[in-house]
Amino acid sequence: MKTNNKPKLSIIVPTFNEEENIEKFLTDTNRVLKQNKTSHELIVVDDIGKDDTRIIVKKLMKKIPEIKLIEKDTNTGLTPAMFDGYNYASGEYLGAMDADLCHDPKYLKEMVDILDKDQADFVIGSRYIKGSKYVGKPFLNKLAGKAGKFVIQFILNLPCKDTSNNFRIFKRKIWSDIKGELKSTGNIMFVEIIWLAHRKHYRIKEIPTTYIERRFGKSKLKIARETFRFFKNIIKMRFRKIKA
Repeated sequence: MKTNNKPKLSIIVPTFNEEENIEKFLTDTNRVLKQNKTSHELIVVDDIGKDDTRIIVKKLMKKIPEIKLIEKDTNTGLTPAMFDGYNYASGEYLGAMDADLCHDPKYLKEMVDILDKDQADFVIGSRYIKGSKYVGKPFLNKLAGKAGKFVIQFILNLPCKDTSNNFRIFKRKIWSDIKGELKSTGNIMFVEIIWLAHRKHYRIKEIPTTYIERRFGKSKLKIARETFRFFKNIIKMRFRKIKA
């Protein structure tokens, strides 16, 4: 149940078979935010899987009241999970992180401070700007990621380098302004959110982060399928008209 006390930050955490990671992720993120005195809610949107992710989250909820759980009866995929999470969230700022321990919560304070000081409307924890580090990713995967980054920047003319990382915080008004115009499914949704925010003249800022490749479990990303969707959707975006 929601309370009348709205938190400063809502973080959406989509999960599917994350039993090896979820307890550490939620515990560490909650600890960091409490240390930073940032009121928050951690919204886990769980697509039903074959492991104990949901059981672990429910157990943690008894100790950490900031954890909320949205239970999905089927595996509907990433885009519906993110929509459900953002629409449920009550925070002044809306954020997202992956549960696979790739995103370090220590960067959250800097990201929130940038919004508090009105230095930007949208902050991305970047893997590709000066000062960033990318740990544990195979060379060919890194190369493919950088190639995709250049293609996105070239076709969509975006002002930031890391458009596909789900480590971000933005002001609530952005979601209200863009959610009716989101068309994509799959990971391309991350790019489309930034593209829409940019087209509507919101200020976007990146900060350098250290990204650590998934240590436990398997990635849910289907490379061949997502690559096809990626190119199809960014081309559609390039020629799409949006509301001012």
